[in-house]
Amino acid sequence: MSSRRAPAPPPTLPGYRFISVLGSGGFSDVYLYEQDRPRRKVAVKVLTADLKTAGARSSFESEANLMAQLSAHPYIVTIFEAEITDSGHSYLAMEYCSRPSLDVQYRQGRSSVDRALEVGIQVASAVETAHRAGIAHRDIKPANVLVTDYNRPALTDFGISGTMDGEQSEGGGMSIPWSPPESFGAGATDGVKVDIWALGATIYTLLAGHSPFVIPGADNSQRMLMDRIASAPLPGLGRADVPEALERVLATAMAKSPASRYASAKDFARALMRVQTELNLSVTPFEVRDDVVSHEVRPDDHHEATRVRSVVSIDPEAPTANPTFPTRDGGSRTTGGGSRGAVPRQGPASGATANPRDNTTGNTTGLIRNGQTVPGTFPHAPAAPAPGIPGPGAPAGPPGAVEDTVARPAEPAAWHGGPAQGAEHVLDSTVQRGAPALAEDLADPHGQPAPGVGGRKRLWLGLASGLVLAAAVVIGVVVFTNQGAPTAPETPVASGKPSSALVVGAPVPAVADLAAAPGDGGSEWTWTNPDPQDGDAYLWAPISAVSTGEYKRVAEAKVFVANGADDKSCISVKLLRKSGETSPETKKCS
Repeated sequence: MSSRRAPAPPPTLPGYRFISVLGSGGFSDVYLYEQDRPRRKVAVKVLTADLKTAGARSSFESEANLMAQLSAHPYIVTIFEAEITDSGHSYLAMEYCSRPSLDVQYRQGRSSVDRALEVGIQVASAVETAHRAGIAHRDIKPANVLVTDYNRPALTDFGISGTMDGEQSEGGGMSIPWSPPESFGAGATDGVKVDIWALGATIYTLLAGHSPFVIPGADNSQRMLMDRIASAPLPGLGRADVPEALERVLATAMAKSPASRYASAKDFARALMRVQTELNLSVTPFEVRDDVVSHEVRPDDHHEATRVRSVVSIDPEAPTANPTFPTRDGGSRTTGGGSRGAVPRQGPASGATANPRDNTTGNTTGLIRNGQTVPGTFPHAPAAPAPGIPGPGAPAGPPGAVEDTVARPAEPAAWHGGPAQGAEHVLDSTVQRGAPALAEDLADPHGQPAPGVGGRKRLWLGLASGLVLAAAVVIGVVVFTNQGAPTAPETPVASGKPSSALVVGAPVPAVADLAAAPGDGGSEWTWTNPDPQDGDAYLWAPISAVSTGEYKRVAEAKVFVANGADDKSCISVKLLRKSGETSPETKKCS
């Protein structure tokens, strides 16, 4: 801010402790306070005029409300509190931005092209956000763009802003060097077009080191500035590192006629992004909140997701298998890890079966359908076959619990061997078996073999399969003995140069002949590539005695670097190969 007058004594604010004066302007003073709860540093802007009139109170409340609506944006200063002092002066407690504002920065030296483009896009996103909320700033300039602790711009001072469809309030000031020609006449102005001009003038100032129509060494009074803004063409920047495309973008944003400028801050930002792309720079994100589309939730939106269907599940807690899967001994196979036992063919009429080996009783029902237990059926009762399994010669009925989960081939019209063999067929189609059981394993407790199990037939089939396998092994041994082992093909030995993928390339050489041409508040640095290759580029960063800035990529071996606080221009340069490998850095100061 300007310091043309001495700031007023800092007011006593409850919950705040005064630290220092940050600056003063024509209508307000800014102080640094420390807030008690939560403990943090805040900037407090106190208006010099008191709020004795209704118009003054309305103007203060308007600024506080406008900034509160927008302060969630990452590039707009956050407002914490709006109150009135005991002496009747209004104040705003807001985010403290510790770094120098853009006004201080451009007076210290010109910004690089990539920094000016980045700041322009970020501030344009803040301006677009304000415009979408129906608010025009009307006083964009370097002094009103603060810089946060994280080196990001933050737009502030909406003191003379207002709705875009209303006229500027009486008594509102303007900053002539960054104001468009229509601001000097009578009548209402288009707030959007005013802000686009001022934003373009701010970016121009960062690149030139002065406002657009200031001529160093000439008469730069307010009257002369207003005449040049109204009639003189926009002067060129005169920097070799500023591309012609950027000069055209700034000239469009600062056209004399409002209709010839960009239609919105978003269009202006897109033009700056295209310049970044042409310069092979990282494109800065344009951050504007997307419109939230409300969705009316109807009761049947998730109808299909919650419909109750016919589901068959297996009870994991059941100690025995379902009787619809009979074992080859006519009983039910246990689901636990114990040995298989024979189940008596006559049992109690209830849903439990007795195990004669461990004298335990288990539930014979293992299937659950839609939360209901399926009743068990004893395999010794042929008149009541298990659900889903047709009896001998019976037509297929409706799908049961088993048919919902197990696919099986079609059954023959007549079964051989009676009900027990029919159950055995079902088991064979659904359960993978191991080796055939011995005869004694298939006998009941009274020493009688289980009827119709086909054990001997399976035993003979197993013995026949074993004989065939043994014969195949004997034949193979004879062939191997007579002919010997097959000779492995010889592996060709590679000769000549190794594969290019295995050759480790030479290290990337550092750039050479790093030299500077001082002038215009900085230096234009150039260097040479000792081993030029297709796709080569360069990474450079400004450096100081204690730190190195962020590396930027350029295609040409030259760049302009502004002087630092010590009036020196320092740079670090690396050679970047197409493969992504980089050389050691080369540092130098001018």
